[in-house]
Amino acid sequence: MYANRVSFVIFYQGKQVLEKLKNMPVDVAYISKKQNYVVIYADQDQEQNLKKQMKDVKGFKHLSSSQLFDTTLNF
Repeated sequence: MYANRVSFVIFYQGKQVLEKLKNMPVDVAYISKKQNYVVIYADQDQEQNLKKQMKDVKGFKHLSSSQLFDTTLNF
């Protein structure tokens, strides 16, 4: 079974978001503690589920898909 993996960027404030990500089915690629964001990899169809789970976590600010996987952009 092949799933489309997409990179997401989560902006946060506080450590609760990082603790919640440990219990979720995502792969954490990078954590920037200075600029307060996390780069994760998850299935493309899990975006709405991730937003639902993260919106109740204290310190969560924003979840967006990474622009590296945007097929309309041409670098």
